[in-house]
Amino acid sequence: MAAVQCRFVGIVNMSVRLFGTTFTTASADEVLDAAAALPHTRPRLIVTANVDHIVILAENAAFRKAYDGAAMRTLDGMPLVWLARLTGSRIVRRITGHDLIAAALAAPQPSERRVFVIGSSDLVGTRAAAAFAAAGLASDAVAATTPPFGFEEDEAYSRRLAAEIRAHGTTLLILGVGAPKSEIWVDRYGSLLGSPVTLAVGEALNVATGLVPRAPVLMQRMGLEWFFRFLHAPRRLFPRYFLRSWRFLRIVAASRGRDNLDAALGRGRRTSSWSPSGFIRDRAAPLPVRPE
Repeated sequence: MAAVQCRFVGIVNMSVRLFGTTFTTASADEVLDAAAALPHTRPRLIVTANVDHIVILAENAAFRKAYDGAAMRTLDGMPLVWLARLTGSRIVRRITGHDLIAAALAAPQPSERRVFVIGSSDLVGTRAAAAFAAAGLASDAVAATTPPFGFEEDEAYSRRLAAEIRAHGTTLLILGVGAPKSEIWVDRYGSLLGSPVTLAVGEALNVATGLVPRAPVLMQRMGLEWFFRFLHAPRRLFPRYFLRSWRFLRIVAASRGRDNLDAALGRGRRTSSWSPSGFIRDRAAPLPVRPE
């Protein structure tokens, strides 16, 4: 227990609250290490919040439930990073799906790691396996699949997939099939999956496997990565960036001084959720104060 607590001290202290939800500002390596150190009782889901996620959270109860149950939540979208800084947080770090994949691929690989990739195409799985092999992981330690469209609504298929993931002995599950389906699927079938550290990274998996380009670093720093993505997929992304994203401003205005997204939008309170800090607090062990 002491080792688990020590692992979490930095993570708990490096956090910021937005919309009544706690987001970690730790590095990608620290986030993965902390998630891996959690009790192996359920999938340890890591979600990466952006503007679109916040809009969906305000409208989709199943997505909110998945977020509530996530082991770690990071700030992916730059508008969220800027908003967090406006709250007075001294250190706010943007951690994207790209960062989490890069950290997971960093050599040396843990000897016990078993990876399962759920991608948008067979090529994604093939290239992901090759990337982990290049990082030093044995070829039989990586499995991949490309689920059919709408798989998240197919209970029979989802149960078979969950059983396959568990039978592989998966310790790291990577989903690149988009939000909110990835997060909701993990939350819905979590009891069948085992206890893998789970990354819901969406398009970042396609970028990591070289199928989709990423915005230049300057555009990333300026908060224009969304525009680069739009230029490469305008028909698919126009509704998200030019229609749906405006709702984010209303949510920000409504959530000021409110406890959570539901309260901000006049809905009932969310049920209490599991979290790393709660795991420590519930055991009545005092957290040491991090030196300034």
